[in-house]
This record gives sequence, structure tokens and C-alpha cells, in this order.
Amino acid sequence: MSQRFGRSQADRGEAGSSGLDGAQIQLHGRLNSILNDVDGVKDAITLAINACTMTAIDLEEFGETTSVSEVDQSLRQLLDAQHQLELEQKLLTKLCSGGEHKDPEAEYIKGWEKDTKKYATLNEAEKYGSNEDYRKFRQNIWEVKHDGQTMPPLFGAGDEGSDEELTIAGAKSTFKCPITTSWLVDPVTSKICNHSFSKQAITDYLRAKHGECTCPGGGCSRRLKMSDLYPDKVLERKTALHLRKLEAEESSARYTVVQ
Repeated sequence: MSQRFGRSQADRGEAGSSGLDGAQIQLHGRLNSILNDVDGVKDAITLAINACTMTAIDLEEFGETTSVSEVDQSLRQLLDAQHQLELEQKLLTKLCSGGEHKDPEAEYIKGWEKDTKKYATLNEAEKYGSNEDYRKFRQNIWEVKHDGQTMPPLFGAGDEGSDEELTIAGAKSTFKCPITTSWLVDPVTSKICNHSFSKQAITDYLRAKHGECTCPGGGCSRRLKMSDLYPDKVLERKTALHLRKLEAEESSARYTVVQ
């Protein structure tokens, strides 16, 4: 990734000591273009994480424990790549910000090497134990056979992180759209705050707000745009399963009354 930055910066020329000269403007334009590319790859990783989760849920239902473990390893590789992209995004954003950068490439490489060396020394609990995507992945697998039960620590005793941090409570998922207050339909989830909505409802809501709004999730103050949302196939599946479960319970109750 540092090589890609080197190519973007190769013909930047010498920047003036005050303000932005033509070379600096050109460099900033290229850095912003790379940042857009990083956002695109991060979106692709989000979709891949969802695909891993869907696959793992199916495998868990059929008792394919070994295959679930293989998907878990694939997910961890995705999370490692996600960490690298977030680091690249942070470093490039810093270079695009105000202030003079005498040698942007050297500054970028120094920051990259420092973080990647530190990340390499972390154990599994430190890398993944507090990662929200990994916690949700394990929770979804756990709920296949332990619905409503508290999930035990993700990693064994002695790893970094307390049990409080690494234990996922068996909290109930929300299957209703906060806008319509009805069951989620074609759900999309915010990458910013993790609130979920029916796709048509949030699309209409954003259109009425001219494309950007405060998140309509209860008590949330984050700003939201359509580009911040991704199709949540895992939540769509869980909502459908929840509705089937409710239907089965109601059917059973009616049968009991008739009896």
C-alpha cells in the first residue's frame, strides 16, 4: 500500500513554504482519489464479512464445526485487511489536512511501519476480542443453537481483555424499523452507528431531508447519508427466522386453545 502512495506522489515537485502551490494541489487531489478507493474497498470488505456470517450460520445449522472454523479464519484475514485499510485512511487523511508536510512519503511510510509492527505483536484476543464485526459474527453463530443465552468469553483465560469486554450478552436483536415501527423489510444498516432500517423507509426519509439527516435510530445523533448504508443480509435472514418463530408460537397457542 505504501508503494501505491509512492506512485501517487512521484511527480509532486517541491512545494512552496506557504500556501498550496500547483504541485501540492495536485498531490492533494491524488490523495483524495486514493481515499475514495479505500472507501470502496472497505465497503467490499463489509459485504464479504456479511457473506462469511451467512455461510457460517448455514454451516453451524448443519453441525459443520470444522468448516465454521475455516470461515472464522477467513473472517480474521478480512479483519486484518480492514485494519490496514483503516490505517491507510488515517495516514492519508492526515496528509490531506492542513499544515506543511516536508516529505509526505517518508511520513506515510514511518506511520505505516510503526502501526503494522505494533499490530503484529498483538495476540488474537487483542486483535479481534473487541472488534465489533468479529463479536457480531461469533454472536450470530452462537445464536443458531443458543438463542437468548449469554455467549461465553471469545478467548480463553489469560488472554488480554477482561471477561466483561470479551463476553457477549444474549441481548435481544431489534427486528423492527425505527421509522415505520414495523418489521424490517430489505434491511440496511449504517456503517456509522450500526442502526438498521427498512430500505424504502430510510430512502424516503433521506430524500425528504435532502440526502442527509440525523440518524432516526432512537437517541442517535450521528449524521447519515445513503452511502453510509449497506444491505444487511444477515439481519434480513434473522428477521425472517424471528417471524417464522413467532408464527409457530402463535399457531401452537391457537392449537392449545382449541384443544
